[in-house]
Amino acid sequence: MFANFKSVLESAFSYKKSLEREEIKQDCVDLLRDKLKDSKIVPKSLTDKQLLNFLTTYKEDIDKVVVLMENYYQCKAAAPQLFQNRDVYSTELRNALKNQYYIFLPVLPDNQLLIFHGLKNLDPSTYDYDTATKLYFMLFEAYAYHFGPFNGAVMLYDMKGSGLRFLFKPSVSSLKQVVKYVEEAIPVNINKAIVFNTIKAFDLIISLVKPFVKSKLFMRVQYYNSDIDLEKFYETQVPKSHLPKEFGGTLGTLDELQEQSIQLFMNMREYFVLEDKQARFEFDDYIKEHPNEVHHND
Repeated sequence: MFANFKSVLESAFSYKKSLEREEIKQDCVDLLRDKLKDSKIVPKSLTDKQLLNFLTTYKEDIDKVVVLMENYYQCKAAAPQLFQNRDVYSTELRNALKNQYYIFLPVLPDNQLLIFHGLKNLDPSTYDYDTATKLYFMLFEAYAYHFGPFNGAVMLYDMKGSGLRFLFKPSVSSLKQVVKYVEEAIPVNINKAIVFNTIKAFDLIISLVKPFVKSKLFMRVQYYNSDIDLEKFYETQVPKSHLPKEFGGTLGTLDELQEQSIQLFMNMREYFVLEDKQARFEFDDYIKEHPNEVHHND
């Protein structure tokens, strides 16, 4: 089973090119693996490519990377509704992809990933918070799979069509886990979150999450209502070349971009299914007997 996973990962980003781009030596990856050897939380079957994607979050402090990784796998274990059962052929994920937008936008010129999320179907009965969050976090992982380490993330949210009907969808337990993951465990620096079409109930949404969120996270959020100055936005925030037509960009429509994202998710089905198994330590016994299998040749 691990051999299949290793084969899937070999099709991902170039390990050697990423080491060179990020100016990281193999010794750093090996040191991180050594520091994790006694962890009861982090799987032993992580490959060098997977370690590299974590390592670039805190290049100068490997001990911080260890803490990040332990937080990451603690979150996965504590909230399986958000981080497990990620088969994109499942009914729940297919319904979410049908009713909401989860879009991969082109990587920004400064090597930051750019992702878009919004409602496609405005009927709240089609929206499940846990499933939507699961898919949203899968976007980050899919980016890392294809492009390797990146300098940070810019997240775009469109609140058009949302309102009080959607406000009470998340459970308190899931909301706490999401905040913990974003603040302490996600293996990417979220540099900016941009919210379009803010609604009257937005202050109520903020009051709901504020008790769980550190103030510095709010400082990264920027809000725009329907009278946004798009020309200024292109100049100061996100280039026109990186946005959908609905936002005056030169890319395709949201529906067209969503279809491309769905295809990318479907192509990664095996990765997500097998990574779920890895997070449950199902490959660790094999790696104990075949320790060199965690390394890459590319």
